[in-house]
Amino acid sequence: MTRTMYDSVTPGNIPQDAAMVAGYGSGPYTWPASAWARFPAARRVVIVVSAGVNAGNVLDVEQGDATPAQAPGWCVMRRAAGSVPSVYCNASTWPAVRAACAAAKVPEPPYWVAAYPGAGPVIPAGAIAHQYEDAGPYDLSVVADFWPGVDPAPWEENPMYLVAFSGGGWYLFCPTTKLWLPCTSVDAWTAQGVPQVVVTQAEFEALNAWGTP
Repeated sequence: MTRTMYDSVTPGNIPQDAAMVAGYGSGPYTWPASAWARFPAARRVVIVVSAGVNAGNVLDVEQGDATPAQAPGWCVMRRAAGSVPSVYCNASTWPAVRAACAAAKVPEPPYWVAAYPGAGPVIPAGAIAHQYEDAGPYDLSVVADFWPGVDPAPWEENPMYLVAFSGGGWYLFCPTTKLWLPCTSVDAWTAQGVPQVVVTQAEFEALNAWGTP
């Protein structure tokens, strides 16, 4: 399962019913509180454009903003503050960001990669989101079902498991709510501590009868 995210330098250009929005938390296009208030039910992603800003979910690495070399230091700073940082960059800059992290021996963050159109609304391997279209008043991105640092960890209240069975894909399973969801971000969920369980076909069918995939 994936999601659609809208972002724009002009908050009023984004549909008010958007379920996921990204906006600026620093720089000349900083969104005021009233802009964020337009989307009370949306999942919010806060972008900062300077590596000196110890805030936000995502560092914007592109010309005029942060540089690839600055990305590792920002990630270290945000992790020390208790956050899970992500980096936005275009497809051509992405290798430089990854190389900078490797050189600094800093674990790589989740990546939000821009490529127009790239492969369309498909998340490239190694990324968490893909900005695939400039629709004019706003940009569109496809986002994985779980984005560390952006999405809350629901298993803190309702323990979650990653369940797979022979011949089938992965599912997120919550025994408390009997909720099943197809999962496309196994590595991201595992990195956040969600345990993996591999079951037989018979066991899966028994769980399926108990809950509702």
